[in-house]
Formats: sequence, structure tokens, C-alpha cells
Amino acid sequence: MKKKRIKTKKRSEKVMKAKKIKNRKKKFNPDIMKEVVFKPETGGRYIRDLKKQEKKNYGEKENEELDFMIKSIEINNPGIDGEILRAFRIIDRKMFVHHDAYMDAPVHVKHGQTISQPTTIARMLRAMKPEPGLEVLEIGANTGYHAAIVAWLVSPGRVTTVEIFRDLALNAVKNVKELIKKLENEKSNKKLNIDVFRGDALNENSQIWERNYDRIYYTAGVEPQQLETVKKLALRALNENGLLLFPTRESFDYGGIELWQKKYGKLFLLRRDEGYAFVPVVRQKDLEDVYAKERLKHKR
Repeated sequence: MKKKRIKTKKRSEKVMKAKKIKNRKKKFNPDIMKEVVFKPETGGRYIRDLKKQEKKNYGEKENEELDFMIKSIEINNPGIDGEILRAFRIIDRKMFVHHDAYMDAPVHVKHGQTISQPTTIARMLRAMKPEPGLEVLEIGANTGYHAAIVAWLVSPGRVTTVEIFRDLALNAVKNVKELIKKLENEKSNKKLNIDVFRGDALNENSQIWERNYDRIYYTAGVEPQQLETVKKLALRALNENGLLLFPTRESFDYGGIELWQKKYGKLFLLRRDEGYAFVPVVRQKDLEDVYAKERLKHKR
């Protein structure tokens, strides 16, 4: 009888040990993403939420992607000013683009519009030579990203940006407000001054024609039939020695980026870089065609 009891005890110990091993295996549950961790200083255990760790790791990944984007800009713009690269780091593209934010490539948004490739934006910035205190006019607000970078570089100057699509203009306002709030929370020493207008920038009755600017640039391609109006706006609104920058559309989407300067009341071409593709500058009269194409696309 004594031997039988010993066997029962041994069998019971084996069962208990097996249960402990089984329970220990269950302590990590991938479904709820939690892990039990021993805490030596208290002799107890605490629960670490792995989702938090995952978010931390994702944040580190975002920083790596931003570093890669800035490195790509630097490689494609030899000798670029460090302040421009700093602007790309501070004005976080993810606040303006919700997918592929740190790719050095154009990203599609609504109405067939695109947000330009960071490398291209950097080249445009270098050509424009933004300086603190300048007044700048941007044609094509889009998400507000390009205007925000320029506003950082010309602070305490001002950027006035115009967008033809109402929903894009409202989104740009929202993005800019969120960015300004973020910079204030970070106690930034620079203040962004950005005015967003909704309307047709090439309409001579627009209020932007009544202001004066040191720089005027376009984030959309100028068609040959629009060139005269583009130059007319520059001659009226640009200050003496002011710069005008715009892409052209000559063969389908493709053309060059041209830099002009106003001197003695005239415009002089300073340089032209070939091989760029931009969406067209949209006028008020073009809007219905754009919306009609979108409706047709959705029906299909």
C-alpha cells in the first residue's frame, strides 16, 4: 500500500509539472499582443503591451524612411543648402500625405492632382532662392506641403497659396493649421505665415493680382495658351528683381522648368531645365470637365 501511494504522488507531481509548462506557454498570447514579464525588483509580474512596442518600432521605421528621403534629396541635389534639407526634416511630409509619405516620388491625390517628388521640390527651391522675409505666391496649394516648406524658409515672410479645387483648399488649410499647432507645441523659433485662397489664380479679377511678391511659382504645368497670362500676372505683381518659376507642358505632360526674373519692368529667362512632367494648371472653366470625367470613372 505504501508503494502505491508513492507512485500516486510521483504521478501527481508529473501532472502538476506538465500543467505548469502548459500554463507558461499560454502566458504569451499573440492574439491580444500581450506578454507576461517578471519584474525582479518587486518580485511580481507586470503586463507589457506589445502594441506599444510595435508603435515605437514603427516610429523608428518612420524616422529611417525620412532619413532615406532626405538622403535621396541630397544625392539628387549636389551642394544643396543645409537649411533646405532641415526644412524637409521639420515639415513632416506625413502630415500632408497619408500613404507613401517618405518616398522620393510624386504621390497622387484627388482630382488627378499629384504632390510633387521631394527631389523636384528641392530643385525648385534652389532655383527660387528663398530668403527670410520674402513675400511668395504659390499657384497650386494641393495639400499645402510645398507652401509649408517655403514658409519655413522665408519666415517671418509670408506665403500666399491658391487652389482651384475647394476640397483640396480646405484640406490644405487643415494641414497647415495642424502643422502650426505642432510647431508651437515643440516651441519652434519660427512662425509660419501662410494664407490659403480658393479660386482661379489666372483670373485677373482675383485679389492675388492686387498684391506684390518677391517670388511667384507654380506647382502645376503651364500650357502654351496660358503662358501670356502667367507672364502678365508676373509683370503686374512681381517686385523688381523678383523671380518667376513654373513648369511647362509642351509634349503631353512633359516640358521643362523655367526660371524668369523681372528687371526694368520686363521678364528675362534665366534658365530652363528639361525633362519634367506636371499636371496642368486648372482654370475655373475646366472644373466641370474634370468633375465629369470623375463621375464617368466612378460609373465604370
